Amino acid sequence: DRAASAVRAEYPGFAVAWTGINRFAAASRARIEREVKWINAFSLAAVLAVALVFIRTLHRGLHLVPVMLFSILGAWVWTTLVFDRLHVLVFVVGSMLTGVAVDYGFYLFMQPPVTPGEDYWSKVRRLAKPLLASCLTTVAGFALLVFSELPLIRQLGVYVGTGLLCALAAAVVYFSTVANPFLASREFRGGQALPAGWRRTARRVLLAAWILALPGLARLNWRDDIRDLEIPAGELKREDARIRALFGEQPGRTVFLTYGANLREARDALERFAAWLAAGGGPRLSSVSLGAVVPTPGEFERAVRFAREHPEFAGCLRAAFARTGFDVESFAPFFADLAQFATATDAGYEAAVRAFHRSLAGPLGLLLHDDRPLSWFVTVAEGTPPGVPPPETHTVGGNQLQTLNLVFSRYRQSALWLSLTGLAIVGGGVFLTYGLRDGARIFAIPCGTCLGLFGLLGWLGQPLNLFHLLGAFLGVCLTHNYSIFSATSAYRREPPPISVRLSALTTAAAFGVLALSGIPVVRALGSTVALMVIVSLLAIEFEHLADLGQSS
Repeated sequence: DRAASAVRAEYPGFAVAWTGINRFAAASRARIEREVKWINAFSLAAVLAVALVFIRTLHRGLHLVPVMLFSILGAWVWTTLVFDRLHVLVFVVGSMLTGVAVDYGFYLFMQPPVTPGEDYWSKVRRLAKPLLASCLTTVAGFALLVFSELPLIRQLGVYVGTGLLCALAAAVVYFSTVANPFLASREFRGGQALPAGWRRTARRVLLAAWILALPGLARLNWRDDIRDLEIPAGELKREDARIRALFGEQPGRTVFLTYGANLREARDALERFAAWLAAGGGPRLSSVSLGAVVPTPGEFERAVRFAREHPEFAGCLRAAFARTGFDVESFAPFFADLAQFATATDAGYEAAVRAFHRSLAGPLGLLLHDDRPLSWFVTVAEGTPPGVPPPETHTVGGNQLQTLNLVFSRYRQSALWLSLTGLAIVGGGVFLTYGLRDGARIFAIPCGTCLGLFGLLGWLGQPLNLFHLLGAFLGVCLTHNYSIFSATSAYRREPPPISVRLSALTTAAAFGVLALSGIPVVRALGSTVALMVIVSLLAIEFEHLADLGQSS
């Protein structure tokens, strides 16, 4: 754009049309940066709005703000210390910490003293088990994301993990400075307001819905599209399609680039790629490249050796031309080149290919590139290629979108295994802390919610991507916090604490804001977490954990 503006200043009638991933990236970055501002502002406002509905003294609710701010600040500091450069989506998705970080503040600040004289640090020691169990198991799960192949996922793992640790530390330290570290809430009975029979019926309905949703897991459809990382730009896409059509790009045509450090390596790689394409392409696949006329280095050397070892060949060929009636003198330039060819050296191959390249006019000249640091040959294939060219062919698809989507799919598969390992760590921590029987009841809420939601999405035919998976992992970590906090009350034969209800609703509000994003992957993450939190809260309200600690 700057170059075009500079030329247009001298020549007002100058016009330029161009496209490429860099143009989409620049436009997407500008839109995402604008979105970061309103998402963070609305997320913070939504969290505070929900909190103020439940808090009896509104001004004391502002004590929760420093906990959220210290959490986000700590996440920013540690992430920028670990990584030289950050993806802008880290800050968009990282706005979820406003809904997550406040959990520890709610639970610590809204727990009343068990005795009139209980001091703050006695309360902290009493609540240390659920606080540490929820925080450390979640952080351990997110720590595994650091081993992901995708830099964005690694950065999110560090961002969320350090943010949660800072949130817990900030909550414990900050509320020790508050004169009265107890935040009274308004009375909301929640599920307790319903008769016991109704609550039992509601639990059965949830269980039946969960069983019906499970077969939908077999219908899950994964669609990994790199374009979901950006805000759709209709005008740029139309311009991109128009320019590509001018260059002959068609839906059924695939362009491949086969590269090497020099012409020799590139031509050898082209031979391997052509063999792979012929073996797996089938009869309907046809391709065009300069491989049909440019010999491989091995073929060139064999031809030179033949010319040296059989000097009589030129005379025999000349005589054959004469016998068949050709004007032999018209072939004089050919025989002169053949005589010179017999004296060719190793460097003669590249010189011959370059001379041939200079003779090509128009689009044919674009089928070969010879320069530093890479040389390459272009292959145009009509039909459906057999898949992704293997690494030994040194070939990449000219369709950058297709190539990046395949990479994105590989990242999703890697993230799936990391998430499953992380969930195993989270679940193992719960079982070690609460035992097998009670641990299974506690961990059934997050895991059951995740499976049920994915089953429902499978029945609805909703295509899923990497960020649905990441949202499910985060949702399990969050809802297992609520399950642990509620279990602590269930052991004392008390209803779920108001802090759990408030934490769940503020988290749902924060992620509900993300679900309004213009970026498809952010919408996927926000809606997944918000739905998981709401369903888990319903299970808790309807006393799924009411009989914890009772002998079977």
